[in-house]
Amino acid sequence: MPTDFYQTLGVPKSASEADIKKAYRRLAHEHHPDKDKGDASKFKEVNEAYQVLSDPQKRQQYDQFGSGYQNQAGRQGFNGQGFDQNGFDFGSFAQGFQGQGGFDDAFDIFSDIFGGGRQQRNSRNRGIDLEMELDLSFDEAIFGVERELRLEKKDSCPTCTGSGAEPGSKVTTCSKCHGTGQIRVTRRTILGNMATVTTCDACSGTGKVPEKPCKDCKGIGVLRQEKTVKVKIPAGVDDGSRVRVSGEGEMGYRGSSPGDLFLRLNVQQHKVLRRDGQNIYSDVPVSFYQAALGTSVDVLTVDGDVSLKVPEGTQSGKVFRMKSKGVPIIGSSSRGDHMVTVRVVTPTKLTKKERELFKKLADEKGESVEISESFWSRILDSLG
Repeated sequence: MPTDFYQTLGVPKSASEADIKKAYRRLAHEHHPDKDKGDASKFKEVNEAYQVLSDPQKRQQYDQFGSGYQNQAGRQGFNGQGFDQNGFDFGSFAQGFQGQGGFDDAFDIFSDIFGGGRQQRNSRNRGIDLEMELDLSFDEAIFGVERELRLEKKDSCPTCTGSGAEPGSKVTTCSKCHGTGQIRVTRRTILGNMATVTTCDACSGTGKVPEKPCKDCKGIGVLRQEKTVKVKIPAGVDDGSRVRVSGEGEMGYRGSSPGDLFLRLNVQQHKVLRRDGQNIYSDVPVSFYQAALGTSVDVLTVDGDVSLKVPEGTQSGKVFRMKSKGVPIIGSSSRGDHMVTVRVVTPTKLTKKERELFKKLADEKGESVEISESFWSRILDSLG
């Protein structure tokens, strides 16, 4: 029964080139005969399917003719070049990578299968990154702050200062890789002899080994220890943002470069002020008289109280902009604005004289009002 190449790779017919390549890498790695649970026949099927589906022209022909075309072409597949006794077409395999990264792409795939390769050569050249959460107040996020953090992490061994060698002893060239940090290994596979490059297990890719390993860190150059780190949080950071502290992650193997520390910020809310991006928002209450006649009110900002002029006739909901009283813009000397919304408070309790004055104002404007004398009498009586 003809094989469904899409089913062989476990991808749908709508799969992208990247999805097909990813599926091939995984299956080739899983079924390679050199693996403990490898399966040569499945490995051959996976390669055959990838040769067709990774080539846009062959894939188009396969999608058009399907299994019928495969039966017609027989084991010659889609290039007419035939397969070797193992069922693998080396010519088609190499051509399949044209336009997709060439033989470098093929090298990456075989590196995944056999181990080693370019990705592993620098595996010991850098320590791992660390991440932690940091709580900030509203004002600290606005104006920035400097903090001291206490971390427990792998850091340079204080005894050997990261060299891995006992004080007084030397660090020598690795005799196994001769200082290159890499070992070339040739393996016999169904594809022929395959040469791969792996990280030297004697020096872990550094090319150097301690003549006498440090007794405290056992020659690796790092120890887990507590360290106080000073971090500077820039002005203008927001809730949920991340700050990178370069070089404060864990130390790399034998003094190689350390990773970075990433701080995820949790910013507390303010009781009065609200923040949206670089702008700050707040409300200010004014009385009916102040809104009608105009006034000046003190507005709480991140810089303290600032006087705001409210012109006569201001309506409730009017928004005033206080320029450059907002959040500092990171990497700039500019700041956002503070937006103030005026809320006019309608009086709820009036004296008899105030009531009479409002009645006269209403009559002056020709507006009709209804006043319950008994209601106001009860109010005034209750007030003594």
